[in-house]
Amino acid sequence: MRINIENDENIIASLPKIWKNEVGLRGFFSKSKEGFLVLTNKNLIFVPEWIFITVKDREKFFGGNEVKVSTIDGYTETKLDEDISEHSASVIIPLASIVEVESVKLRRSTYLRVRFKSENGKIKAYDFGVALAITNYPIRQPLQILALDWNPWVKVVRAYLS
Repeated sequence: MRINIENDENIIASLPKIWKNEVGLRGFFSKSKEGFLVLTNKNLIFVPEWIFITVKDREKFFGGNEVKVSTIDGYTETKLDEDISEHSASVIIPLASIVEVESVKLRRSTYLRVRFKSENGKIKAYDFGVALAITNYPIRQPLQILALDWNPWVKVVRAYLS
């Protein structure tokens, strides 16, 4: 039995090694989180859990200077539901609340920007990116974000919005 996602909800695409930043003043005062991004037929979900991927798997998700639409091997809806329950900082964005999805270039980095209406009616935005370099001291944070083409993910998310 699923608690956080519905029984008829299926994983469309997933992406490991993603960093989430909150856009705006709130993002300035909060740290980035590393995890994985999952698109289902009803939600866009970010789970702040580190997943090990090999160089071969990295090519499967980020090959050719673009973010590819693929799924994590062996990752099921049941495991997703368990991970959301384990991590209270998980973010579930219903597709019905998404206002805009776009690829944004900031300096030499590109992000997937998702704007959505929160439960209190305000517009919130998150940037999702792939780190090129990471610092581990004093806390694990990205130093540089890769400039990848996010258009395949933008197209898939927009296809499920309508």
